[in-house]
Amino acid sequence: MSDLVKRPTTTRASDADRDRVLKLLSDATSDGRLSVEEHHELMTQTLEARTLGELEVITTDLGPYEHPAPAPETHVVAAPASRWGLLAIFGARTRKGGWQVPTELRATAIFGAVELDFREAQFDAPEVLCVANSVFGAVEVIVPDWVRVIDEGTAVFGAREESGSAAGTPTVTIRMKGFTAFGAVEVKHRAPKLKQGSGPALEEPPAPSPARDPELP
Repeated sequence: MSDLVKRPTTTRASDADRDRVLKLLSDATSDGRLSVEEHHELMTQTLEARTLGELEVITTDLGPYEHPAPAPETHVVAAPASRWGLLAIFGARTRKGGWQVPTELRATAIFGAVELDFREAQFDAPEVLCVANSVFGAVEVIVPDWVRVIDEGTAVFGAREESGSAAGTPTVTIRMKGFTAFGAVEVKHRAPKLKQGSGPALEEPPAPSPARDPELP
């Protein structure tokens, strides 16, 4: 029996709680305990779950869902993490241009698409956690060449791909987690965008010579 302390089932579920259930569902699908259809149905229920009790119902026949023990008290005062997310269901969400990147962000595409363009973004920290989930959808991540991406996510009948790589010594690391089912998560390395007026100046072409009158000596 686990020594983890259970929290009341009416407690609000956190993103970390949902991620643990999603990982359990992915493992159950990989070893044949769940069919693809069952996985898709339970995955949708997990994303919509609001309490720990709802998560327990989802995992009843997959083994007991154990809540992590509360973190031990500490006297170290840490700055609160900044976080936000984008959710696209039968639609599209985009974040690009000059924007502030939090330390934790979540991108979820269900029959939709999410685009995250980091080429002009400002980062709050040298390492960012990005949870990218796609179910019959797509999450596209575009980074400049000074950003390193480490994808630790899971794909079940889907794809998680990275084209290109960081050039030189990266100054920022994006650590990606999450799952993909019948969808895709794609990371693309591209050169930073040139702002207006930042490119090399073009020389003006010489003025054309005036036409000569053939009747003049």
